[in-house]
Amino acid sequence: MLLVEHEDPFTKARFWSVPGGGIERGESQEQTAVRETKEETGYHVTLVQESKIQTHYLFNWNNDVYDCHTTWFLAETKDIIGHPVDDESYVLRHGWLHIKERNKIFENNASILNAVNSLLNWYQE
Repeated sequence: MLLVEHEDPFTKARFWSVPGGGIERGESQEQTAVRETKEETGYHVTLVQESKIQTHYLFNWNNDVYDCHTTWFLAETKDIIGHPVDDESYVLRHGWLHIKERNKIFENNASILNAVNSLLNWYQE
């Protein structure tokens, strides 16, 4: 899994997440997923067709609670190495982590773990 390590500006807690962010004017959800992955990891990805799922959850960030409506996708890349990244200061780094570690990686974020598991189940069918 290509993941991004964040640091919450308020609590300084560090955690891994999937690349993501807000939709910019005129963008589709698919375009946003590709752009955000490139911005946060330096990798250009192609979305896996029909892999889109949507979730709703609350997310604590920077001493606020956000009501998140999130669209998730599986993606592939042919890049061997990502391009240099110059993103927000709370994006610490990105890395490839083994899918078998997902329970431990997302142990404090059931919403992300459930989305990852749903996408993997869909992909394996």
